[in-house]
Amino acid sequence: MASQFKLIGFDLDGTLVNSLPDLALSVNSALAEFNLPQAPESLVLTWIGNGADVLISRGVEWASAQSGKTLDEAEIKQLKARFNHFYGENLCNVSRLFPNVKETLEKLKAQGFVLAVVTNKPTQHVQPVLKAFGIDHLFSETLGGQSLPAIKPHPGPIYYLCGKFGFYPRQVLFVGDSRNDILAAHAAGCPAVGMTYGYNYNIPIAESKPDWVFDDFAEILNIV
Repeated sequence: MASQFKLIGFDLDGTLVNSLPDLALSVNSALAEFNLPQAPESLVLTWIGNGADVLISRGVEWASAQSGKTLDEAEIKQLKARFNHFYGENLCNVSRLFPNVKETLEKLKAQGFVLAVVTNKPTQHVQPVLKAFGIDHLFSETLGGQSLPAIKPHPGPIYYLCGKFGFYPRQVLFVGDSRNDILAAHAAGCPAVGMTYGYNYNIPIAESKPDWVFDDFAEILNIV
């Protein structure tokens, strides 16, 4: 039976790549330059998913509450720039692909699916991460936080993929690990897979009501 799906879109952080260790390292390196306290990895996890600006804003808010030290707008802007610098240096220092990601993507590509990445991660960091793990050639489109006017949970990036490749939303499957991924897919009229191992603010992904909930990335092969 031919698959109803033609295109499969993927979130990046928490879905394909376990980037938490490098994100935490980069956040803490930036905070340290302003003599602000270091955040544990388990806390940084709850700040991920809405792009770098929100990640840093949450970090600064927490660090200020801990230390009683407040930063003005110019300092926050500088801290964001330092985070981008550190993260650029540490994109794949300790990050790893989640289990079965590369093999599954290769199988999907070989089966003729169009593959795309839709992430809120800063656009400048997306290709270097995919390249570092040797999976950049598998994707026909990669969209980051600055690629389009809207980011997830807005359905805009998924509509863009439908328009670019000429598919209806029902022909697109979206795979992510956070509420924003499921909201974006459903708002666009696409079925969605929720991965349980990602960074959904410590809330079970099942609560966002994806069409499928998987613990193992390879399980995607069973539904396409």
